[in-house]
Amino acid sequence: MVTIDPCKRLMAIRTQLIPAMLTGAIENTSSDIKTAIEITLPSLEEKCRDLAEKCMKESPDCGKDNELCNPENIKKIFSLTRERLEKIWKEREMQGKETKSAFL
Repeated sequence: MVTIDPCKRLMAIRTQLIPAMLTGAIENTSSDIKTAIEITLPSLEEKCRDLAEKCMKESPDCGKDNELCNPENIKKIFSLTRERLEKIWKEREMQGKETKSAFL
């Protein structure tokens, strides 16, 4: 089994997973977006904190190369991502209400 070091995992989360979550939210249903906000994102944030801790133990200078190795940056990035997902969710909810009222 291959293990990827924590810094590279954090970089993949920042450059691939978070953007994919935001892109996917545009295409998903409201309930999927709400699940991402309430369950997936907090779980991923916690995992990133754990990885950052490991990363800083292995390579104290990591925070210079990877912004997710810094716990404060993790908090900022996930807060911003949460805000974006909530905005998409609210827009989706409004679209759903408009669609329902159009059929009445």
